[in-house]
Amino acid sequence: MKWGTHPAGDKRPDWTADDQRTTLVLLVEGNFRVDTTDGSKTMSRQGDYIMWGPGVDHSWEALADSVVMTVRWPSQT
Repeated sequence: MKWGTHPAGDKRPDWTADDQRTTLVLLVEGNFRVDTTDGSKTMSRQGDYIMWGPGVDHSWEALADSVVMTVRWPSQT
């Protein structure tokens, strides 16, 4: 599990590559876009979320100051 605080304009510079975990990203506050190989989703209301399975690459951008919680499973050790 990861708690992320991202200022407006913060973005992941590169896409992930072949992550073999399921991922859930939950918006705590702000406006946050996640781009996946399956499309894009912008989360703007508290509690909005996006989830994807293994093998789906992604990137993201904070469109406003944002807080997100990310959960991935199975965990990597």
